Amino acid sequence: MITALVMGLFIGAGAQGAAVASSTDAGFTAQARAAGLSTDKAAALQAKVDDYLVKLQGRGKQVSPNQISMNGAVLNVTVPGEARPRQLAQHSGAAPQATVCKDFSSWNPVPYGWFCAYQLQWGGGDSIGMYNCDNYFIPWVSEGSWMNNQTTGTVPRLYFRDLSRWDMPSAFSSQGYHVDWNPVNSITNCR
Repeated sequence: MITALVMGLFIGAGAQGAAVASSTDAGFTAQARAAGLSTDKAAALQAKVDDYLVKLQGRGKQVSPNQISMNGAVLNVTVPGEARPRQLAQHSGAAPQATVCKDFSSWNPVPYGWFCAYQLQWGGGDSIGMYNCDNYFIPWVSEGSWMNNQTTGTVPRLYFRDLSRWDMPSAFSSQGYHVDWNPVNSITNCR
């Protein structure tokens, strides 16, 4: 009897947590639909954001249909099938109102004061725009790129899964191709 009561409490708590998550997801999915995405694209985008939230293990919070605030950084997520992130809705929280990490073909791809890590080469795919000086987890394993437009002389540091580290070139600097994110655990954008 006590075991059944305890199990009922755990099941009830789990169901309540799932309902809260679904309610939040539904709000962002509705915003994506209002921005012109099909039902399938909006659902696929939310699944992609949910996957990042799992990988970030509490180090991020969804603030718009395709943005995750990482406390001083913003992870911009592409709509599935698109090459680069775009602004779908106004954010709710401490993330920039626009996607700050533009691709390398833009006149000013990264605003002054920012470091951007890109999932793919030449500024393609998802991106993390880092502004506050902190350590940020890199949630992808791919061949990407980065651009450092922080204060002149600012040196970011990469931390690898094997516990080694590497001081990157100081600002202004960039690498548009062949950045192997596979062994990278995180970046401290300034030290």
